[in-house]
Amino acid sequence: MKFTFLLFLFSTGLLAAEVPCGKEGSLDDRIKNCNVTKENFVLVARSETGIEIYKDTKSNLIWSDRISTDFNHYGSQKACAGEIAELDLFKDLKWRLPTIREFEDSAAHGMKAALPHMTYWFWTSTPLKTKHRRRRAPPAQSFLWDGVEQKSDAGDLKDAASVRCVSR
Repeated sequence: MKFTFLLFLFSTGLLAAEVPCGKEGSLDDRIKNCNVTKENFVLVARSETGIEIYKDTKSNLIWSDRISTDFNHYGSQKACAGEIAELDLFKDLKWRLPTIREFEDSAAHGMKAALPHMTYWFWTSTPLKTKHRRRRAPPAQSFLWDGVEQKSDAGDLKDAASVRCVSR
C-alpha cells in the first residue's frame, strides 16, 4: 500500500516537486541534473523549498520563480538587483526586471503552463508612454503582466505587484 501511494505521488509529479536539483555546475549541467521539460522551458534548478528557475529554450532567457513578497515598481527593480532568497540558486547571474515584450514572447512559448506561480500580476521594466508626459519627467505608470490572462495592463508605480526576474 505504501509503495503504491509513493508510486502515485511520483507519477503525478507531487513527489518530484520536492526534490532539489541543479544546485551546482554549469547551466547545461544543471539542466541535465534536473531533467524536466515543460513546453519550451527546461528546469535549471529547484531548491529544497520548491523555488524553481527555468530557461526558455526559444529566447534563451532564464526566468526566476515568483519572489514571495510584492513590491511597488521601484522596489521591484531593486528586488531583482538585490539579495533575494529566491535568486540564491544563481547568485552569479545578473538578474533584472523583464520587459513587456519578454513576457509576451515567453507567453507565446508556453510560459503559463511551464512556470510555477503564474496566477499573479507581475511588474515589467517597460514604462507606459503617454502623450501628456513632459519630455524628461519620469513615467507615472509601467506595464504589468497578468499571468492568468496572459495580457498586459497599466500599473501605477506606487502600487504593489509580484516580481519575476530574468537573466541571460
